[in-house]
Amino acid sequence: MLRIMANRVDRGEILVRGATLRCPNCGGYGLFRNWFKLHKACRLCGMTLEKEQGFYLGTTSIGYVLAIVFVLIPVCVLVVTDVLSLWVGVSVGIIGTIVFTVALYPCLLGWVIMLYFAILPQELPANQPQDKASATDT
Repeated sequence: MLRIMANRVDRGEILVRGATLRCPNCGGYGLFRNWFKLHKACRLCGMTLEKEQGFYLGTTSIGYVLAIVFVLIPVCVLVVTDVLSLWVGVSVGIIGTIVFTVALYPCLLGWVIMLYFAILPQELPANQPQDKASATDT
């Protein structure tokens, strides 16, 4: 595996990299194995992406909250104002919520990683002291 040792990464760069779904450590693309799964480590720098069990469960909850705000509430308003019939509203709400949540899932995973390292930038391998970073390379 190719290992790239980057310079120190500041919070601003972590936010930019996370918003564009890139590795917070090296800035490389390709964190995702498929739409729903991350690779175990960045393919460029080797930074471990796996965290403890349940670390990424919050992404689903955030997705549901966003679906309520951007899909269900507008659909309810359209049903109450008689723009949509009840059953059309229910159908649009169910389908819209599923599509919205699935479509946003990779972004939410990337953003959880971004927020974690924006809060704890010292956890990035690029921000580790050289002696600790070289110990993890062997």
